[in-house]
Amino acid sequence: MLIGLTGVTGVGKSFFKKVIAEELGFKNLPIVTTREKRVGEINGIDKEFVSDVQFEEMKQLGITQVNFEFLGAQYAYRKEYLQSLENRVTEVHYTTIYELKKCAKDLLTIYMVPHDIERARLELKKRNLPKEVYQKRLTEMQEQVEEYSHNQELQNQFDFVFVNDYTEASKQKLLTLIKQKINLFKKV
Repeated sequence: MLIGLTGVTGVGKSFFKKVIAEELGFKNLPIVTTREKRVGEINGIDKEFVSDVQFEEMKQLGITQVNFEFLGAQYAYRKEYLQSLENRVTEVHYTTIYELKKCAKDLLTIYMVPHDIERARLELKKRNLPKEVYQKRLTEMQEQVEEYSHNQELQNQFDFVFVNDYTEASKQKLLTLIKQKINLFKKV
């Protein structure tokens, strides 16, 4: 099963990706990207950091799928991981959900919404991003909120909508939801 976590920046996708990996035994599906590695990120674990040339080569060879651009960097998923039956978890940009659903096997999509958008902004601020990147992320956050709230077709692409209030109870609620889905999947 592949779990795809989507939502605005600062909603906790990275946090929950780690929680799902640690507590449910899922492996991270690192997205391939040309973005600069941030402090603390591990190549091949958090993301697969490649040059523009390497990215294009992978794309041309059909190694990657769901290729997209976000804030000046290229992103994609390794085809082998999307087709794997291994339990994996990844972050998904909301604009790629349509294509991802065509490529991935046994995909569970979860749209994460912050209980309070100001909390998501605060979480973004904690990342100490360069001012220009921070502003772009804020703009993208607003665009995503608008698009999601007005686009019924986009809303219908997700199996679950999960409200994160940044508490332990919220964490347990999401884990319980995923465990229930896993059990249903095993019965089929």
